[in-house]
Amino acid sequence: MKSFRRAGFTLIELIVVIVILGILAAVAIPQFTDTTAAARTAAVQSACASVASQAVLLYASTRAPNTAASILAAIQAGTSGITISGTTCANFAATPTGGTSTSCGITLPTGVCQ
Repeated sequence: MKSFRRAGFTLIELIVVIVILGILAAVAIPQFTDTTAAARTAAVQSACASVASQAVLLYASTRAPNTAASILAAIQAGTSGITISGTTCANFAATPTGGTSTSCGITLPTGVCQ
């Protein structure tokens, strides 16, 4: 008489695998839920860095110091979801959509901004 051995997993093995996957999901999910704040912070830092680079690019193209308003106008044309504001060359700030304003704290090179 031939005995047939059935291939496959038992119910206990399947339950153990499901429990392990549940534990892994419970540990991993909280690490990915708070990425919006980090993304907004990174976007603001990037926008602040673009203020300095845009000021230098404008200076290179005009070979003369530019006003804070002209630097802001050039930056606003390329940003989406971030508002950059400032009235003088020393007080630029960036605000992401749905976030709070953050002072850039950048120092423009001498003679680039007037």
